[in-house]
Amino acid sequence: MKIADKKRENVILFFANQSPNKSIEKVKLMKLIWLSDKLHLNKYGRLILQEHYKVMPNGLVPIVAYAQISKKIDHNTYEVIEKYVKAKRNETTDFFSKSDIEIMLYVWKKFGTMTSEELSEYSHKFPEWLRHEKSLSLTNMPNAYDIDEEDLFKFPIDETFEDLLAPQEIELSKKTFLSHKTIQSFLNS
Repeated sequence: MKIADKKRENVILFFANQSPNKSIEKVKLMKLIWLSDKLHLNKYGRLILQEHYKVMPNGLVPIVAYAQISKKIDHNTYEVIEKYVKAKRNETTDFFSKSDIEIMLYVWKKFGTMTSEELSEYSHKFPEWLRHEKSLSLTNMPNAYDIDEEDLFKFPIDETFEDLLAPQEIELSKKTFLSHKTIQSFLNS
């Protein structure tokens, strides 16, 4: 298993282990992963996970994590039981930086008591979902769209995360992320 996959598995375990009975709804898990990645990106200039995000009717979805838990794997890590993911062991924190843990704990503290439905509705306030809102409501259109990464650096007017992010941090993180992305594109070509 690749390191990125192991890290993703441990993020899944982290949020499942925070939950009552070490079990979390899949939709709630997807929203907590998205919020963690978004906030970490805005504070530190990188995503926690190497994820690709899609906009779907219930909000933002980390596609690789979604595919991973959709396989209904039952092994010594976690199991998927209907719409829940149940941890079978503790997460391994070796895969996380201090900033990863800081942000995941922040997200859990701020959003962990919300239901899947509340988190889905909350995600509909963000620019990455609003950009595709009209298309998602049409029956003859696809029900999943790639996000515009620039939208990850934008927030709803009523949600500023002042207790975590300063506007200067967001701008610096955006420049860092885009310059790393440009360098990576150059190296891959």
